[in-house]
Amino acid sequence: MTKLRFFLDSEFNEHVQPHMLDPISIALVPEDKRAPAYYGVSAEFNAAALTPWLQENVAKHLPPENARRSNPAIAQEMSDYLKTFANRAEPVTAVEIWAYNGGTDQVVLANFFGGLMGLRQVFRDAGLPAPAFRDAKELVRATGEKLPPPKDAHDSLADAIWTRDLFHHLAPKLTPEQRFLIK
Repeated sequence: MTKLRFFLDSEFNEHVQPHMLDPISIALVPEDKRAPAYYGVSAEFNAAALTPWLQENVAKHLPPENARRSNPAIAQEMSDYLKTFANRAEPVTAVEIWAYNGGTDQVVLANFFGGLMGLRQVFRDAGLPAPAFRDAKELVRATGEKLPPPKDAHDSLADAIWTRDLFHHLAPKLTPEQRFLIK
């Protein structure tokens, strides 16, 4: 069985419209450190509606406007990115996407594809099984340990890499009874 793990983080504004997340940036980092990561910054987020916290903590990490892309372009790039993982020597039989406080990141990711059904379809079209979403906070709870935040906290790429590092730091510390968390 070949399991493919990704580590996800997104930045978003939830104060634009009620019950809506306005995506700012998203990063998918593979477990294999030799494989490239995906990082996209939206050209469509409402910069005028950024809260003071987002201005102070997130906006400083964003590239200039000419390096940002439309949400449909980000969705296409992520779709193309995922296809590169299906063309491996061994077929992928399971995909996990880990995030820290991952419920919202899962929603942001799915919204790029029109929702969860669209996200599952993108994985199928890429030749991969539908992903299982996992929360890295469970590993923190199980071990009682955590890593210091990344130097560039609230940069979605830095945070996704931090989540991968957290996973690799904590997974070996799980007791045999806790190993079900990563199997």
